[in-house]
Amino acid sequence: MRGKRFNLGVISVLVTLLVVSIAFMGGCTRQSSTGEPSPPTPPPTEPVPGALSTQGYVYDDKLGYGFEYPGGWEFHVEEGDFPDKNIKKVVSFEKKIPYERGYVSVELGLIVKSATDLQEVKSEFKKGLERSGLPILDEATISVNNISGYDILSGIPTWKLRQVVFFTNGMAYIFKYSSQEEFYRMYEETFNNVINSFVIK
Repeated sequence: MRGKRFNLGVISVLVTLLVVSIAFMGGCTRQSSTGEPSPPTPPPTEPVPGALSTQGYVYDDKLGYGFEYPGGWEFHVEEGDFPDKNIKKVVSFEKKIPYERGYVSVELGLIVKSATDLQEVKSEFKKGLERSGLPILDEATISVNNISGYDILSGIPTWKLRQVVFFTNGMAYIFKYSSQEEFYRMYEETFNNVINSFVIK
């Protein structure tokens, strides 16, 4: 029964990512002045000018946060209408690694959303993990640059998900990191560097 719940949880996570990707890609086809369709615009690999700096450091002046990011990873920023109206922005990074006959993805992201307090976000994490059937492997309270947070690791022997949340002034800053176990270990220090560089200004 536990395996079935995990499979359903992974499927729902993948479906959610697919829906977000489709929404992100929507409206890419345009028409030229001659009336003929232009080729689809590829998704941006860098953020909208003026919204974020990408010289090794991400800084959002409007939402007041900053952190170092891993150079050479694919980079996407999403803003606007999300199914969860509390979400303000999603910043995601992905590294695709050739593996056997395809690729393995190492994913690192930040979700900025309004929340009541840190406990509310912790409860959301645990409910989500319970629904997916992913066991909690470790959890701890942390502090980075005088900002209190919560760190939770979940997964199975072949796949890991780590979530770190910082909370201040009604806003939760949620970092997520996931991949297959061997690649998770390979880039865990990269994730730690991102977390340790996080500041709220």
